[in-house]
Amino acid sequence: MSARTLVVGLDGADLDVIAALGPSRMPHLHAAMARGAWSRLRSVLPPATLPNWTTFLTGTDPGVHGVFDFTLRDGYRVAFRGGTVREAPTIAARLDRLGLPCALLGFPATWPPERLEHGVFVSGWDSPVAFEADASHVWPPSIRDAVREHGEALRWGDVDEFDAETPGWHGALGERLVARVRARAQFGAWLLGTRSWSLFALYFGESDTAAHHLWAHHDPTSPRHPKAVTDAERLGLARVYEALDDALGTLLAAAGEDTELTVVSDHGSGGASDRVLYLNRALAEAGLLTFRPGHDGARAVTRIKDFALGTLSPRARDRLFRLAGRRLPGAVESSARFGAIDFARTRVFSDELNYFPALHVNVRGREPSGTVATSDLPALRDELEAFRVGLVCPSTRAPIISAIHAREELFHGPFVHRAPDFLLELAEVRGHTWNLLPSGGAPRGTGPQRRLEAHEHLGRKGRSLPGSHRARGLYVAAGPGVRAVGEIDARIADATATLLARMGVRPGPELAGRVLREALQRGRVGLRELPPVSVTSGASALPFDLAETESRLRALGYVD
Repeated sequence: MSARTLVVGLDGADLDVIAALGPSRMPHLHAAMARGAWSRLRSVLPPATLPNWTTFLTGTDPGVHGVFDFTLRDGYRVAFRGGTVREAPTIAARLDRLGLPCALLGFPATWPPERLEHGVFVSGWDSPVAFEADASHVWPPSIRDAVREHGEALRWGDVDEFDAETPGWHGALGERLVARVRARAQFGAWLLGTRSWSLFALYFGESDTAAHHLWAHHDPTSPRHPKAVTDAERLGLARVYEALDDALGTLLAAAGEDTELTVVSDHGSGGASDRVLYLNRALAEAGLLTFRPGHDGARAVTRIKDFALGTLSPRARDRLFRLAGRRLPGAVESSARFGAIDFARTRVFSDELNYFPALHVNVRGREPSGTVATSDLPALRDELEAFRVGLVCPSTRAPIISAIHAREELFHGPFVHRAPDFLLELAEVRGHTWNLLPSGGAPRGTGPQRRLEAHEHLGRKGRSLPGSHRARGLYVAAGPGVRAVGEIDARIADATATLLARMGVRPGPELAGRVLREALQRGRVGLRELPPVSVTSGASALPFDLAETESRLRALGYVD
């Protein structure tokens, strides 16, 4: 059998790593780049996992699909929702309405699975299943047994990222991820062989996991590079990339010679510095935020949360949050993020998420204890810019925040209000990003900034990691419909629009991207209409219980 269109998603894959490894170590990807088009793909800002993959899978702006983070904020409380709030269908669901058989496998923010009439859908690792794919996120039911037989390919609990401080963990990580890549490639090749597919899309998250944990071992210029590095640690990241290239070769062989290939990542990767910013403490020093007197209770919640996530096994964490019910995960997270803040005397506050740096304005009439009148927002915007310019690194005197963007500057659509009011870009120090960490976890007596101690350099999930996201990812297009044009400029939504055009389908006006016509053979732009999008009414209309989603995301610890 075959696939007319093959999509390989490589989470966090970075072109600088791919270029450094070269054609001899990544022959399949470099060959595709040479015979087609490629780009340092521009991510949606901030370059976070959920908004970018959802943008690619739907082709729409985050303001249209409504997915910005793993949580939704309501006042001063947060609830774990993941992709369950997605307001637009994936392109697989829309192509299914044209009668085209599609497979969408393992991508984040896709639970519950869309019920394709002609295809297969398997939700990703953020679904409410702690360790592997089960019946709750496989469609249709007829393939559940087959998925179970390939369980190694759709298992995520074999690497507990809260164990990263355990001796030997980093040395073993590379081979664990390589084994997972190989298993998923074999699963993909098997499923490709079961029928002819119009669209076959398979996700690999191992490049992101490797970058977060192994970047300092890989990069000798990292300020967090260990003094002693074993070969397994030093080569772990490269071996994962090489395994992903092997996987691409396996999938191309199974898909057939005339396949239209798209390789895409949601963001790039790079190194994190050893410098830490506690943003809420900086806001407090600037007179924009006030902490409650004697706010040690919030600090205690932060420490208890950190202890539980770092001490309990994955299964124990999962059982704890399932037994605790729907409210506990959001309550714990709300207290850890916001419990120390006196909102009656606060104008601006932050979640302090390292992967999603942002600011919320305490708007009167919108927030429970709002203090900022809407008429004062323009002046506050100027004040925030002055705050950005004045917040500098003590040694270099360079700004720590390189840019502040109002959400309306970045997003468009009916769900822009779900985004924070302002999105931040953190600066780099000699090529390594600043780390944004929760003020509640700071050592006593610490100001808004500090440097990590040596024992903190390798971190673990929930703490600062040595690898961080970058806003430029990866895009490669090759196949009969693509010309060998080399490097082009593209955004992640452009990859979706161009993918549809290569399938002979004309993207609708609701799609955020443009067709990259400069990369296509003449006459390849599609004329068949994409079925119109049907936007849902939001999370309140979802016909399933979200308690499992909350417990799953909290057990994963996908917050910094």
